Amino acid sequence: MGLPMSGPTPNGRDRLDSWKAVAEYLNRDVATVRRWEKTLGLPVRRVSGRGRSVFAYREEIEAWLGATPSTARAVDLPARHGRRRLWLAMAMSVAAATVAMLAWRGGLSGPVGPLSIETSRAGVVARDAQGRERWRHLFPTEYDAALSEVAPASRLVLGEDPAVYVATSHRVRRADDVVEGGSVMELDLEGRVRRSFAFDDEVVFYGTRYGAPWAVTTFAVEGAGAARQLAVASHHWLWDPSLITVLDHKWRRRATFVHAGWIEQLQWLAPDRLLVGGFSHPQDGGMVALLDTTAMNGQGPEPAGTRYHCDTCGSDRPLRMVVMPRSELNLVTASRFNRAVVEVLPDRIIVRTIEIPAPGEPEAADALYEFTRELDLTTASFGERYWNLHRALEAERKLTHSREECPDRDGPRAVLLWEPHAGWRTVHTRAAAIR
Repeated sequence: MGLPMSGPTPNGRDRLDSWKAVAEYLNRDVATVRRWEKTLGLPVRRVSGRGRSVFAYREEIEAWLGATPSTARAVDLPARHGRRRLWLAMAMSVAAATVAMLAWRGGLSGPVGPLSIETSRAGVVARDAQGRERWRHLFPTEYDAALSEVAPASRLVLGEDPAVYVATSHRVRRADDVVEGGSVMELDLEGRVRRSFAFDDEVVFYGTRYGAPWAVTTFAVEGAGAARQLAVASHHWLWDPSLITVLDHKWRRRATFVHAGWIEQLQWLAPDRLLVGGFSHPQDGGMVALLDTTAMNGQGPEPAGTRYHCDTCGSDRPLRMVVMPRSELNLVTASRFNRAVVEVLPDRIIVRTIEIPAPGEPEAADALYEFTRELDLTTASFGERYWNLHRALEAERKLTHSREECPDRDGPRAVLLWEPHAGWRTVHTRAAAIR
């Protein structure tokens, strides 16, 4: 089955791939559009993860410019759009605060207010709307807690059976060695631990056994009450394998999926559909996969008898898996693996691969891929930072061609797709196909 290439124009040209591009589109300076994004809800998107790359869609900006909800204050719009007035709606934030207040009533004494959760390497602190500390949960002092670079470490879930979920990986020094572990906890709204979970699995790859400790990398909560379920991912503290399991509302394990590589993000698309983001060691590229959680007692699509096949795992396979190969810049600079960072929108899935990390710099060099919610590829492009570094490498003579001469000038040329009925195949992006 081919991948439909409907949707935005080639190479995401209805998308603005930087603060500078958004500012030019609005005929304003970067400082102004940053302020509008912060104070007025200008629809600029960030895909969570290391680096601060942003992008926006022209149609969403146009909708924002033309919005006229009935509550809030007016601001002047750019001259290129006329002297229309924009009213900023506050109803959603007020409603969210109200829900949080209701969740607190009858729980703690003192003024009622929304609960905010702050997670650090030392522990978890809950504060009310006035910033006053309501409770704290500290990690053991012998732990050197390591928080995820791309996934939140805690989440407040309100509604039926409200709770705070916290995941942490930690390092413990033992006899001149450092060992990682991790767990995910469920706390009530007064900070008391109700449940906790840690992996103690042992799996075998190509005759080699891998067991605890496992470092928890991320989690995702779905549903409420008796329908609530918790997906948890972990990575072996030293070697390749990652594990994903799903716990029901009583924290009973339903199934376990094993992957050869990193799993760093989980997102529920439906009660039986789980989106996974990370990196594939066998295919050497950023990875996203779609799992059926009613049939996920298995592993990634690696042939039996190979280095990355799990000998002790079930036979279930993903519904789909997509791998985004390392880019030219990633290979030339010998950068670390191009992890996939995922954002789920109502009508699409955006995957950002970090081609060159940028700790302490404004933004990383990355590639942006857009998919349907069924993981059909629609567009692929490189961010502005990518091409800035491309020019720098040209000047250093580490690259021998310009952007105009680059085989990837229109964006990433292809991805690898795995499906149960067809196995692995190469899917060319529309930008490459139309040349």
